[in-house]
Amino acid sequence: MRIAIFSPTIDPKDGYGNITFELCTHLKSLGIDLTLFLPVSQKKIANDMDLPFPIRFKLPEYIFRLHQPKALKYWKKIDVSEFDLVHSLFAFPYCLIAARSAKKYKKPFIMGAQGTHGVRPLVYFPEKIFLKKCYKQAKAITVPSKFTKDMIEKYSGKTYPIEVIHNGVHFDRFQKQVDVQSLRNKYQGKTVLLTVGGLWGRKGHDIVLKAISQIVSGRPDIHYIMVGDGNGRAQLEELVDRLNIKDHVEFAGRQMGDDLVRYFQACDIYVHTPKIVDLKFEGFGIVYLEASACGKPIVATDAGGIRDAVLDGETGLIASDGDIDQVSKYIITLCSDIELRHKLGESGRVYAQKNSWSSIAEKFKDLYRAIHV
Repeated sequence: MRIAIFSPTIDPKDGYGNITFELCTHLKSLGIDLTLFLPVSQKKIANDMDLPFPIRFKLPEYIFRLHQPKALKYWKKIDVSEFDLVHSLFAFPYCLIAARSAKKYKKPFIMGAQGTHGVRPLVYFPEKIFLKKCYKQAKAITVPSKFTKDMIEKYSGKTYPIEVIHNGVHFDRFQKQVDVQSLRNKYQGKTVLLTVGGLWGRKGHDIVLKAISQIVSGRPDIHYIMVGDGNGRAQLEELVDRLNIKDHVEFAGRQMGDDLVRYFQACDIYVHTPKIVDLKFEGFGIVYLEASACGKPIVATDAGGIRDAVLDGETGLIASDGDIDQVSKYIITLCSDIELRHKLGESGRVYAQKNSWSSIAEKFKDLYRAIHV
């Protein structure tokens, strides 16, 4: 069975790129004969990665709205005659060209919808017309969370063959022995909270900062580290100054490889409190599984597909979306209860292992077999 997989990126520093790399690599290890189709702009990144599967740079550059002149390139069809199945890993806009190519060559078509790009185009014209056509054509639609499934059906007004398959985690990477002690020595006597992700509005760093401002008088040992960068950093730095919590907050910038693993392993509590903003939302949240793989308890908010990545009361504590008081309460609870931290962390490690990329790839392999009969 030969699979043509369409994706906008293979860059592992990008969320979609990480999913593409991990899933395709594990599918290949399972014996799936796949070819990855990417935009031309990904050529240098891909060529530097020594990938175990072939790539064809045939896709146009990313667009969000179809009124752009570049959108005309999405009406072309790519020759997929040699393949048995066409799989667009993500929804809008690359599902358009994947679906048209599959239809021309009479190949089964499946697609994924991670979150925002599977839902937000459904409120725009003419994007909603073409995205609905893709959903209708698809033999299967995979989403990482029940929330994403519900949102697609809500905003399309239709019921589709949607299957929830979680995103995975590179579990073994986070079991690696790295130099954690140097970080722990740096924060000796501190209870370390960590968030990993881009510094922009819907990621919810401001919620954590406001929660910390409420609790530092009673817990002066709190130290909050933000790993990541983005266009919201200056605004967050201003908020830190305004809340007078500068001594309790650190901007660590982007961390990669073993350095990122060190931060996950060194923290005491992983705190990540995203928000839903203008139909932009977390479809899942792989970072939660990464924290769980390191045995860390989680404080999260009920925004997007979080409940598929964090099991409330089992691997972490989930506050209501935007509820600063509840986030404060859960942070205090975990700071004070070391036994609960350990219990949630160990349950999280088990859950993360169940959602390793090898397990997730097996589910996609089964799906391919079910469709290609």
